[in-house]
Amino acid sequence: MATTAGRTDRPSTLEKVCYGIGALSYMTTLHVLNFYLNYFLVTVAQVPPLDLLLVGVLGRVAEIFSYPVLTSLITRTDTRWGQLKPWILGCTLVMVPFYMLEWYVPDVAPGGKIAYFVALYITESVLNSGVTLAHRTLVMHISDDSSDRESAIAFRSACGLIGMVVGVAVEGQIVVAFDGSLSGTCNHSNGSVNRTGSNVTSTSPLQTGRQEVGYLVAAGIICLLALIFATITLTTVRERTAFLQKKTAEPLRRSLKRLMTHKPSVCTFLLSLCFFLATHTFQQSLALYVQYSLGLGGQVQNCLLALVGSCLIGIPVFMVLMTKFGKKPVSVGNILVLIPIVLGLLFVPGRNLVFALLLLAVFGMTYSLLFILPWMMLSDVSDILKLQTGRSYHTLLHGVLSTAQRITGAIAFGAISAALDIGGYESGDCAQPESVGRAIRWNVTILPITSLVLSLMVLWQYPITEEMRQRTKEALEQIRTTGEERLRQERKKKSDDNTADEVSEDVRRKQNRDGVENVGFSV
Repeated sequence: MATTAGRTDRPSTLEKVCYGIGALSYMTTLHVLNFYLNYFLVTVAQVPPLDLLLVGVLGRVAEIFSYPVLTSLITRTDTRWGQLKPWILGCTLVMVPFYMLEWYVPDVAPGGKIAYFVALYITESVLNSGVTLAHRTLVMHISDDSSDRESAIAFRSACGLIGMVVGVAVEGQIVVAFDGSLSGTCNHSNGSVNRTGSNVTSTSPLQTGRQEVGYLVAAGIICLLALIFATITLTTVRERTAFLQKKTAEPLRRSLKRLMTHKPSVCTFLLSLCFFLATHTFQQSLALYVQYSLGLGGQVQNCLLALVGSCLIGIPVFMVLMTKFGKKPVSVGNILVLIPIVLGLLFVPGRNLVFALLLLAVFGMTYSLLFILPWMMLSDVSDILKLQTGRSYHTLLHGVLSTAQRITGAIAFGAISAALDIGGYESGDCAQPESVGRAIRWNVTILPITSLVLSLMVLWQYPITEEMRQRTKEALEQIRTTGEERLRQERKKKSDDNTADEVSEDVRRKQNRDGVENVGFSV
């Protein structure tokens, strides 16, 4: 239930941790889809590259169009259980079965198979968007103090990365436990079996029956974890509403126009586009990159685990650096280090597991900042808008940034599909031409480097400095203190008035009683 909040009703560290745990419910499924869905559809479901493009783009387009609708509905929600918790609960319960069915390969004609995956991916994506938008907006209802919100965002980001580690580990290790390979096995004419991690000359079809079972078992475990994580957040985190300014009563078009003419909002949106494009491109291509560019198909799950594990280590390091030096300088320095590392992916020698693991671990450390920075900048922009307009745009801002995520996800889907098609990928074959590996190499380097260079240009124009953040925080604190003092005075005045009324009523009662007694005495 939504509750009012004063200065003394600030969230505890445990409550902020439990808020962050809620991110595991949707981030685990989201990261597993980002890392493994392309790989699963191409190698196990044997979907052709151009049809893969159809699945990904239609799903992302559905998400993009659903966000304005979800934003409007969530903003207008007002129940006895709060504004956001009903959305988190409802969307999670419906999303879970659709997510599990995404890892089932139906025995139907190719056209029916594509329609099946398109329908499921669209539905699951829209439901995941509802959970994501509601949970990320919840941070603005936890506290009016920016330091509380930033620490909650840090817990959420860390838990998101933990979810990425858990999802990648569960998905990869369980599937491999069933047959030793994520993509299938090749049966040669002499009866021997070869994993698809090596370049084979056989053109026999892949055998993927055990992998299909493994993917379904892993999906079931992840769905159970998602329900547990969502329950923890719903039962421990409270929505506080007293400090929230009046919500935007203006039309959605006018609110969007205000955001698109507000320089900090525009810069945050563009920076998010750049960062999300880099992360989505790499996430959706990494498994295929390890399989076909590096020739390490039997080590895909371990390479992914090295990347996400180092990402988890990088989050607290960058939090300390941003606290000491500020967001903008740390971001610029990190990008300048990250660009040559990404470029190095183009030249990693094939079949060199040690070198690949080391490079991916270093890459993961610097890569982790791209996950948390847009959402931390969003908190600053929300505070400035609240100070300038007196209105709360937090739900709309989260919707805009989440839309940016979906746009870049569609672009990344299209890029990897085009790379596979240009490289000459043949669905269901054990042997793939070397041109496939080269095409994937270019895909995981060119798009991320381009987006990182553009992000440097956006950061150069980003207007919010640490001094501005501090002034905004102090101004909002002054407004909050003034509001609390006015509220106390109103309550005191009301209490004094009530006391005076009670005294007057007692006097009148006594006078009436005395009058009655005097009348009786006279009679």
